[in-house]
This record gives sequence, C-alpha cells and structure tokens, in this order.
Amino acid sequence: MASSRGLGLRAAFFGIAAWAFAAQADALVGAVDDDVQVVFRDGAGKDIDVAREHASLERTPPERAPATADAHYDDPDALRVVVAAATATAPALSLESIAASGTKLDRLPEIALEPVPCGAQMSSKLHCFASAPLRFVVDEIDRAHPVVESRSVRAEVGGAIVVSGRGRKLTTLRVAGPRQSPVGPIPRLRATLRPFVLRNVPGGGPAIGSTDAGAIAALRTELALASAVWGQCGVTFGPAQTLDVRVIDPPPSHLVAFGDDMGLPAGGGEVRVRALGRNLVVQTRPRDSADRVARQFAEAATRAGLVAVVSPNARIGPGAMGSVDVSLRRKGGQLVAAELIAATDPTLSVRVGAVDFSDGLQHFGDMDSMAGTLEERTLIKALDDGDPTTIELIVIPQFAGGGRIGESFIQSDLSSVRNVVLLDRAGIRARRSSLTLAHEMGHVLMNIPGHPDDYGIDTPTLLMDSDASDASPFGPRRLTVDECARVVRESGPKAKIPLLTEWPLGPLKETGK
Repeated sequence: MASSRGLGLRAAFFGIAAWAFAAQADALVGAVDDDVQVVFRDGAGKDIDVAREHASLERTPPERAPATADAHYDDPDALRVVVAAATATAPALSLESIAASGTKLDRLPEIALEPVPCGAQMSSKLHCFASAPLRFVVDEIDRAHPVVESRSVRAEVGGAIVVSGRGRKLTTLRVAGPRQSPVGPIPRLRATLRPFVLRNVPGGGPAIGSTDAGAIAALRTELALASAVWGQCGVTFGPAQTLDVRVIDPPPSHLVAFGDDMGLPAGGGEVRVRALGRNLVVQTRPRDSADRVARQFAEAATRAGLVAVVSPNARIGPGAMGSVDVSLRRKGGQLVAAELIAATDPTLSVRVGAVDFSDGLQHFGDMDSMAGTLEERTLIKALDDGDPTTIELIVIPQFAGGGRIGESFIQSDLSSVRNVVLLDRAGIRARRSSLTLAHEMGHVLMNIPGHPDDYGIDTPTLLMDSDASDASPFGPRRLTVDECARVVRESGPKAKIPLLTEWPLGPLKETGK
C-alpha cells in the first residue's frame, strides 16, 4: 500500500502507468525503501482491480503449481500475489481469509515469494516477486490436500482475502462468484430456504438427531456445507446458524386427489368425503375433467365452512390429463384430516393422501417424476407457503424401497410442486462423499432434471454427476462456469422465477476473532 510520501497508484501497477515509477525512479527509490506494493494477478497475467473486481472460489481439483512464479496457468480462480519493492530481499507477507461475518476463517502465515522480472517499463532499481497461484477453497478437504496445502486457504462468498506485511494490511480483495462467465462476472447471490425436519410419527423423534435441538444443529451443519459448495457460483444460503429450521410432525390426511394418477375424465358417479364431521358430496357427470370435479368439491368444502386450496399437477408420462389436488384447511390455516367415504365413478379416481414413514416415503419414478407421488404431494403441499421464489428443504426419515437418499422438484415440470428438495437421513449421513443436499439444490437452481453423465462424458469430480461417491477433493464437488451461468439465467434476479437475489457485498466489519 502506498505511504503518505507519494506512491500514487495502487492496483494495476504493472500496466502502462507502471505506478509512475518509471517517470520518477530516482525520486521514489529513497521514498519506498520502507514500502512495498502488492497486487493480485490471474493466470493470464492480468492484474486484479480490487476496487471493481473480486476473488472467486476454487472450481478445479488440486494440481501442481507451475514450475516458475511468472508462468501462465489455466486455473481460472487461483491468483498470485505479486510484489514490487525497493529491496532485493522478498518482504515477509502473510495472507488471511476473513469470513462474511467478519471473523477470521483461515490464514497462511507466510506467502512464499520468488523473484520475477519487473517488466521493461519499471525502474531497474525495483525488485519484483510473485507467489505460486493461491487457491481459495470451500472446505478443509480441499485445503489439506498435500499437493496444494501450502498455497490453499479456506474462503467464503461475502468474505475477503487480506495480504499483510510489516505490521499492516497491504491489500484486500473481496470474494464473490466467478470473475468471468458467459453471463459476465457473477456477484454474491442469496437463496431463500425454508428448512424442515420431519418427526417419524406425531410427537416422536426427529428424522435426524436424537432431539429437536440436535436435528436443528445437524441440518444447519449440512446447510453450511452445501452453501460453501455453492459459493463456487457466488451463491450462498446465508449464515447457517441463523436459518429458521423447524422440526414438525407429519401432516394429517388433508389432501384429496382427483384423477390420480392417470387423469382420466369422469364416467358419472358420486364422491363423498368426510372432514370435521361434515359430509362433502359431489356428483360427477360423464366426461367431466378432474379439474372440474376438484373445483366443485372445493366449492362444497367452502359451503361447509372450510378453506379449500386447489392445485393442479403436471400430467405424468402415461396419463391422459393431469390430476388435481384439493387441500382442506380451517379458516386459520390448520390442516384438516379427510376421510374418503365413497367414490362410485368408474373412471375418475379419487384418493386421500396419507404420510406414513413406517414404510418410508413413496417416491416418484421416471414416469411420474414431474408430479410426484400422492404421498410426496401430501407432505409437500402441507408446507407450501405459496411463494414460488422460496425453496422448501424437507428432511424425512427414509424413502421407501432403499437406494434413494434425495429428490428434487423443479420449475420446468410445470407442476404445482416445484422448487422443493427432499432429503432423508442417509442423505445427511453421506456428507462429503456425495454432497446430496448441494447436488439436489443444483437441480432446482439450474432447473434441470438430468445429470451431465446421463448424456455426456462421465466426470466424477462434478457435483452434478449422478453416481460418484468420494469424500476426497476429487469427489463430486465441482461446478463448471457454464453451470454457474445457467444458475444465473434460470434462477437469478432476472429469471422468470427469481430464486436468487443479489446480495451486495457492502463494508466488511472484522471482529478480530
């Protein structure tokens, strides 16, 4: 950093201006013998303007550093620290990572510097030094790999990288999304989550953790890990310890489904449902659609003093039309249990949904993934807040049948169930080996049902790989810049349904802890 004795330029000092050192070399040599100038430089040799640009989190697996300190490299996120000084001895510098909260996150006590050419435009009386490319990583797994341990430091979106020396800060660079992408530099973006942990039975133990407090702590830990991983794209879920995690009972049988699953029209008959001691009766006519019958039923519920929430579902693969659900509630919003007394229509199916974790949650298959099963819809629609820009995260004890630990419902399925992640206790236990929560969030944020290895090259290091399981830095944890760009297009502030809002960095208040 320039002292008060007249070193004017600070960031891009190896550019054309060359700090004004070349023009005033003799006058400055005596003035800078107690000072150094520091910049961050990318692999292409471009200096980073700390006032306008930011650092980004590492999106590539560990690899050996370039052979020389001035060689170009392909890592788009790693940055060198480059120093110019008046002495021939490299100054002692340290690097510190500050969390978004202002607390100290990580530190490199000494940055290894090697001599490099200063460039023809700079005074011959100056000496230049550069570090190996420094990696800003999301967790200790990446941080501790022996190939990169000496040049890696944990960082997080919203935080900062600080270079210090001689008892003072020399330069500070904030951390956000990729500096370059098909949609331009990506700033810090925030998703709004509504996390829930279900109990096994009403009044019973939670799906994870032995107590409610344990369940909340476990899910917050998992959210912090997923948020760190998504920092590769500049996305954060906010401070995990302040997220409002709720532990709740399974919902009652509040959902009456018309046309589930095939969506066939009515043939004529009667539907009789009992709720709060009242009979709700609808006469069906030949060729009535599921939607028409569902709305007639909702009118009958309204006349009985109930609140009926009607929600259509996407047509499943073999279906004729989509089914339609009606959720029954009191006027205060409390769910009301329903009982199917009679359904005499020969073609229009009518079912009441129930959530029973004793045999696991019945999950969707390839043919009904766009709508979900009746049991899934009964659970999810009990928690829906009506806001399409929030993401519901629901932790359950287990899925039925085994072999599945997470699911997601996305916007493009055009159903009333969207932007939802379901995770079971096995998905939580998998932790870093598969990063299940972060993976399922990827389907929602990218609005994409498949996986890159379903139709392309199998790359086990990618977060969205369908079958990789590896807790090392070479496991499924990386996001590509194209995937980050898709997140911005599909869920960013300008998207049709903006799941992400820009969260300006603002001043960073360091706590000193």
